[in-house]
Amino acid sequence: MEWTIKEVLVSAHQYPMLPQALRVNIPEIDHEHNELFAFLEGFKEYCFDRSPMPEDRRNALYELLVSHFKTEERLAIAVSMDFSGHEEAHENMLDTVSQTLNQMASNNSDLYSLIRYIGYWFEMHILRYDLTLAKCLAISTHQ
Repeated sequence: MEWTIKEVLVSAHQYPMLPQALRVNIPEIDHEHNELFAFLEGFKEYCFDRSPMPEDRRNALYELLVSHFKTEERLAIAVSMDFSGHEEAHENMLDTVSQTLNQMASNNSDLYSLIRYIGYWFEMHILRYDLTLAKCLAISTHQ
């Protein structure tokens, strides 16, 4: 898809934390991806804090991930897409994040690594799975 300068500027304004290459052009998904990247950015302040990250912040991250994955599943089911591999990737990621967040209850020693893991995981996941989901959704709406 070719972007006009105006479309790039509007998109950058709407999703300031989401790089152009990671936008799938499904507003609901792009919005949630942007929220996730912004939330992760907010976690960086805890990397320099000696007190443990509050439990409500750890829970909020996990719930944000779960909610986003449910959105993608709902959209995939709506177009009868085989979502099994995509769903397995979500489940594996949630297991890793859950284990790490539980270990961090007493200190933030792994927080920066977790932030980097989630950011990298999302970049690769969007490129591997979410762009395919977006194509299926686009094809379905044009039929």
